[in-house]
Amino acid sequence: MKLYVSPTSPYARKCRALIIEKSLESRIEVINCAPLDDPSDLLALNPLGKVPVLERERGSALMDSPLICEFIDSLTEENWIPARGASRFSVLRQQALADGLVDLIMGRRIETGRDAALQYPFWSERWERAIARTMAALTEERAQFERSVDLGALAVAAALGYMDLRYADYGWRDRHPELVEFAARWDARDSFIQTAPPAGA
Repeated sequence: MKLYVSPTSPYARKCRALIIEKSLESRIEVINCAPLDDPSDLLALNPLGKVPVLERERGSALMDSPLICEFIDSLTEENWIPARGASRFSVLRQQALADGLVDLIMGRRIETGRDAALQYPFWSERWERAIARTMAALTEERAQFERSVDLGALAVAAALGYMDLRYADYGWRDRHPELVEFAARWDARDSFIQTAPPAGA
């Protein structure tokens, strides 16, 4: 199997880290690509033109990181997503909040990256308010994931790493010191060391 990724994609990082955590490196090859260049091999697998996308040995390719992570988790007996019950939906909710935070950071980055004359303050301010609300929610709900080793916690840690990469000016460690130790524990894990964005990215 092959997982197509961009080295800076936090969605791809989540999948890559889960592969390492579950010791599946020999079964899933990671392929770096540049989705904005519309490479033909990526488009053949995912008409959306996005990463990550997982090319399977049998069956259609899988796109969208929650779906890919669900598939990766099914490959071994060690479950990072509970099979059922309240704990399953708690983990999936944490992943949804984390992925949503990444969406907001990306939206803000796109808007603020335009020429000044083309920017709409309404949108950048909207993204910033939503980022602040989401960070506050994660801080308030941290007891649900801060000591966990599951997909929800992994997704939150990946989102905080993306905050460092693309919105460092927010200063989340000063605003939300309660999350600092949690992030540090994940950053020290081999899966996060190996999947850290390239220097200067």
